[in-house]
Amino acid sequence: MEGNSELARLEQFVDKLLVKYNELKDEYHTVKATLQDRDSECADLKDQIADLSSERSHVGERVAGLIGRIEQWETEEDVHVEGEQEHGGEQGSLFDAESETT
Repeated sequence: MEGNSELARLEQFVDKLLVKYNELKDEYHTVKATLQDRDSECADLKDQIADLSSERSHVGERVAGLIGRIEQWETEEDVHVEGEQEHGGEQGSLFDAESETT
């Protein structure tokens, strides 16, 4: 009888080990799936960062171009205003608000 009880205890121990093994295996697959999701999300976020960085550069170039055009226009206006002042006309610069208020 003693051998049977020892065998029964061994069977219970093996059953517990198998249950724990299956639980760990399920947890492993869950963690692995979560990791794959996060890796995918990380790759998507890196792509978004690259796209936004590119868009930012493009917007910066456009803004610089607009500023250059405004500066060119002001320079042309200054020359035009100087020419009109010699002929009696007067016109201010687009961003020369200080000269009008002082």
